[in-house]
Amino acid sequence: MKQTYFFKVLLMAVFVGIAGISNAQIHPLSFGVGFNTKPNWYANYVGLRLEVVSPAAIAGNKVFTAANSGTGATGDWGGVVTTPLVNIPIIMDSTADSSGCTAFTISMAGKIAVIWRGPLSGPCDFGCKALHAQAAGAVAVVLVNEYPGQGPVGMGASTTCTGITIPVFMIGNLDGIAISSQYRSGVHVAMTITPWGQDLHNDLGFVPRGPAMWHSYAVPSNQLGTSGNPTAYNMLDGAFVANYGTNPAHGVTLKTTTLFTPTGGSATSQHTSEIDLPVAFDNTNPASDSIWALFSTVEYPLSASGTGRFDIQYDIESDSTDEFPADNNQTVSFYVTDTVYSKGTYNFTTKVPSSDLFESFNSGNDFIWGPMYYVANAGTSIAGVQYSIAAQIANVDYPTIDNGYNFIYVFKWNDTLGGAPDSILEDGELELVGSQQKNFGPGDTSEAIMYSQISTDGLPGGPQVPLEANSWYYVAIDVPSSSTGTNAVLYLGCDGVNNPYPRVYGRYHADSSTVTHNHIFDYSSLVIGDTTSFFSTPMQGNQPIPAGMTALLGSIDSMVYSNVVGLIPSVALTVNNHPNAVKAVSKPLAEVSLFPNPAHGQLNVTADFGQVENTVTYEIIDGLARFVRKDVHNGVQNDKYTVNTESLAAGNYFLIISAEGKMMTKKFVVIK
Repeated sequence: MKQTYFFKVLLMAVFVGIAGISNAQIHPLSFGVGFNTKPNWYANYVGLRLEVVSPAAIAGNKVFTAANSGTGATGDWGGVVTTPLVNIPIIMDSTADSSGCTAFTISMAGKIAVIWRGPLSGPCDFGCKALHAQAAGAVAVVLVNEYPGQGPVGMGASTTCTGITIPVFMIGNLDGIAISSQYRSGVHVAMTITPWGQDLHNDLGFVPRGPAMWHSYAVPSNQLGTSGNPTAYNMLDGAFVANYGTNPAHGVTLKTTTLFTPTGGSATSQHTSEIDLPVAFDNTNPASDSIWALFSTVEYPLSASGTGRFDIQYDIESDSTDEFPADNNQTVSFYVTDTVYSKGTYNFTTKVPSSDLFESFNSGNDFIWGPMYYVANAGTSIAGVQYSIAAQIANVDYPTIDNGYNFIYVFKWNDTLGGAPDSILEDGELELVGSQQKNFGPGDTSEAIMYSQISTDGLPGGPQVPLEANSWYYVAIDVPSSSTGTNAVLYLGCDGVNNPYPRVYGRYHADSSTVTHNHIFDYSSLVIGDTTSFFSTPMQGNQPIPAGMTALLGSIDSMVYSNVVGLIPSVALTVNNHPNAVKAVSKPLAEVSLFPNPAHGQLNVTADFGQVENTVTYEIIDGLARFVRKDVHNGVQNDKYTVNTESLAAGNYFLIISAEGKMMTKKFVVIK
């Protein structure tokens, strides 16, 4: 369920490589066969395209969210675009209520209403805005996120304004400002919203969010040198390209240029490639001809001698003149930083991860989710973790998180079971190396960035967690089911914009003769080896990846493209490049014993806290870092806690005990 509110460095040596004709042209024929999919090729893998078609200065595909996904998902509202809205003029109200909180007094007949999300001082709900535009004759609504610099967010249904039949979308703040500026200057602005093309003859373009990204949006400079960088940090050029036109396309080439701009320096090229499609790009059979996955089969290392920015410039060319060239060029950027790891977009001005979408697995239990980070070189320790949580009651933003807390876990993944590493996370391979309890305070408002230090013993100010070389770390946020004292449901902030899937797909298919699934899932949060364990729920544990699949190892194509867009947890890891001396381990929260361990039928826990604790929380997570259960005891000193293990699957578990902002962990095993 999607809810919301939502460099002083030396010039590096230049490495230039040409991939030539080493490329893989793949029909993604398995698209659409996954779990939870609908038999709609375009909706699943292109989805709608929301484009500004004029003026040329701001033309192109815009990143957006939709109130109705068209898949019949719970919570969808408003209409669905089935017949393209092509070259439709927009209209923006210039009255005092340009946000559409009250009825419009102008006619919007046959036009696309562009409305501000706000006002910031007291926003009204999305449904009322849409209903007012519909009553004024608009054929669609495009909301602009009024929050400075933010992208589009999910839109919950209104409880007061219903009966909306026109489609409703939201775009980001910067795109909206550009559109508004042109419109207010008297320039004619028109949009096309289409489930496929614009009825043009020659029209190639990228599938939305189709170009491959890199391993991360940001890694510290001490992880990426001028040579010897790990396989996990390799780049693979490629993208999903579509023929939106009515004519076949010939001589189609995807050209890429990889540039590095050091902080304070000039851009230099590190790599170029050309990926050619040797056959006609036909469109007579949409399921096999209208989308090609054009990927190089050659991965290449990136090099950096310090901080800076990488840009992968993607360009589509063909023998014909494209009638809508605005979607033929796209640039993917990522950064080499001082101290930040981030899978999702990171704002280096405000120094926080960006969250344009907030996600929850269910509203009845805690859920645990986060990204995987690869550490190539040792010598640093974890300084802290940044993340955000949103609160909502009945799809209405709740301003505060109130009292309460959440846990942050850091696991090291030891890919050792079964002998040689197989890049499959299995029960027993996660080692809990750091944790912390984050107590919500006055500054922890809904959607605000939270920060928590991490220690090896789970105690405030405890020893920092050292990061070891050639290791994967899972940084997991335990999100409570609701805000304490309210019925506000909590959601974890996600990137909301980027799609990791093209990289995953390209690396899987780059060389089918030698693929070993190594690092295929380096952009995902957690991956288990088969569907049985993937969907197993010892209690109400959530699946680790919120995407429909039928298989993980047999077919990477079974991951539904449209289901993973934006679902990159906005959980950034900051590091200390000069770790402090190891601190003395503090006195543990309690003297705890578990018996029997391994447990068969029942686990008995005794805990001596040394003093009366007002509230003690016992939480169990399984060996794949999924939430299992939580129990709270009040006013205890010498406490006993019993777990019936009959309902638990055999395997490894972690018991987390917390009280008064302190926590400790114990590991136990369930046998059958």
